Amino acid sequence: MRERSRRPDEETEGAAAVGLGRFLSVLGVFAVAVGFLLLVSPDLGESLSVQYIVVLAIGGLLLLFAARRWFKRLTSSIDTAETPPVERRTTVSVPGDGFDKLLVDTASNAMGRLQVKATARERIRAVAKVVVSGDPEDIDDQLAAGAWSDDPDANALFSNGTASVRDRVSSFVSGTSILKRRVVSAIEALARLADEDVEWEAEPVVPEVTQEPAEEGDHATGRWNGLTAVALTVVGFGVLLARPGLVLSGAVLSGLGAYAVAGSSPSTAVRISREIQPAAPRPGEPVDVTVEVENIGEQFLPDLRIVDGVPADLTIEADSPRHGTALRPGATMEYTYTVRGIRGSHTFEDAFLVSRNLPGTLERVEEFGVDGDRTVTYDVSSALDLSVPLRKQASMHVGRVLTDSAGSGLEFHSVREYRSGDPLTRIDWSRAARGEGLATLQFHEERAATVVLLIDARKEAYVANDDDSPSAVDRSVLAAAKLASALLAADDRVGLAALSPRQCWLAPGAGHTHLARLQDVLATDGAFAPSPPTLPYYQRINLPALRKRLSSDSQLVVFSPLVDDEVVDIVRQLQASGHPVTIISPDASGSGTPGRTLARLERRKRLSELRGANVRVVDWDADESLALALTNAGRRWS
Repeated sequence: MRERSRRPDEETEGAAAVGLGRFLSVLGVFAVAVGFLLLVSPDLGESLSVQYIVVLAIGGLLLLFAARRWFKRLTSSIDTAETPPVERRTTVSVPGDGFDKLLVDTASNAMGRLQVKATARERIRAVAKVVVSGDPEDIDDQLAAGAWSDDPDANALFSNGTASVRDRVSSFVSGTSILKRRVVSAIEALARLADEDVEWEAEPVVPEVTQEPAEEGDHATGRWNGLTAVALTVVGFGVLLARPGLVLSGAVLSGLGAYAVAGSSPSTAVRISREIQPAAPRPGEPVDVTVEVENIGEQFLPDLRIVDGVPADLTIEADSPRHGTALRPGATMEYTYTVRGIRGSHTFEDAFLVSRNLPGTLERVEEFGVDGDRTVTYDVSSALDLSVPLRKQASMHVGRVLTDSAGSGLEFHSVREYRSGDPLTRIDWSRAARGEGLATLQFHEERAATVVLLIDARKEAYVANDDDSPSAVDRSVLAAAKLASALLAADDRVGLAALSPRQCWLAPGAGHTHLARLQDVLATDGAFAPSPPTLPYYQRINLPALRKRLSSDSQLVVFSPLVDDEVVDIVRQLQASGHPVTIISPDASGSGTPGRTLARLERRKRLSELRGANVRVVDWDADESLALALTNAGRRWS
């Protein structure tokens, strides 16, 4: 049965009743104790006056209340408001960390071990088809027979036998489950076959759990609770021992405690403004943020703490967005800190404000609106002088892509009979001089390519080599901006799309106006936001819509870290529908753990599969420039 919610006045009445009940209980216990003493020693009643009994009762009650206060103080701590963790709020992950966490979390869970075993078998089997020598169709037989590795633990992962007593004892002593040891050994065996690094850290890094910030409103901190306990103790002993000096000292302490507890509510009558310089920085350029706070109220603010609302995707470069100060009425203070971002548009949140009264017994928590600048947008308009290798598929517009069609151009194609109206510059005069008649020279026509830049911006693509590196989406967006500038400078037509639940489509176009529009979309559109989307990408819904928008002469340049098989399937479908695909894959593979190593091997498998499907692949290493990666790939394709 659902309980009726209580009104505030009912809660106050209930608290008062509980307090009165406790007082009467203590008084009753004291009366029973006095009665028991009188029953045991009747002569005691004759020697004690009523006044002394009253004094004794008062002193005893004071000590009882003091004991209660001491217990409360010793079993509690000063409660201060938790502030937002603005310094460290990463929105990316490292491929394979989820698998490492699964290995740790399911160590003592039977159902979890079955899940890990099935998942590990499936993923390792898929990689083994590419890494292990022999016919890929026979890989299941090799795994079952234990003929693929020299490590018995790795081979045991695919056997259905039970663990030996020795293995169980070893697992108990080491604290590592048999399944985990077998999975790790299998991944290590695959890495050695693929010439990958297998020097791992002792344990996977588990993300720290951060506390939620305090709720808005007034909160008691519990400061000076011990002063009340001291005062009650001193007064209690002063009454029992008939020492007026102790009673007077305790009274003074009680007054101080009463002042602390009854302190006025803190004020938050302030005005906060923010200035961001520069407002449109270059990618990776530091940004200075200046916060100004003014006390517009009539009260002195003895303890004011501000935490500016730094966007989650900006890194604190210098100083701190946190600041503490005291402000008299009309006073102003400011502080500056520096942040750095990779790209995108970042909106600052409201400031988090904590104000305390002078004794520090009450604090007011409030999310405070900030005047002035709220957004910083990184400029992605930097040009890149490079040659982008394109496929031969082109449009009817004049451009730079050599086609197999004969006509005007620079590279010789063929010779045909002269036709009336052919330009004199294309007549083969040498042939005419030999008396072989007039003939016309034909060249490979140069036409403009229609290129659609397709960026993988699904939640799965927001990955990086480590927590401090740019995400694959960051690198993809910056690379797309550079490629668009280079392609449009070469008179190609360029469009833009996103593999994301936050849809984006910019039809192919040309010219400076189109370049400015494309760069603005890359910098500000929600599909390429620095933070990953919360919704999943539904391929069956979004991919057909994309294919309908592509013209028959479009070719695609896809940017993706290739962290899952879904994007491989998408690229294959686009290639099969008549659109040549070149994929630029920023490598976001990590290292140091079994899960990261397995993810790196799986990415190598996907690269191999795409090359086998006649997809041009640019494997873009994190330490390699885009221009160098394109140049090296172009040499392999030529």
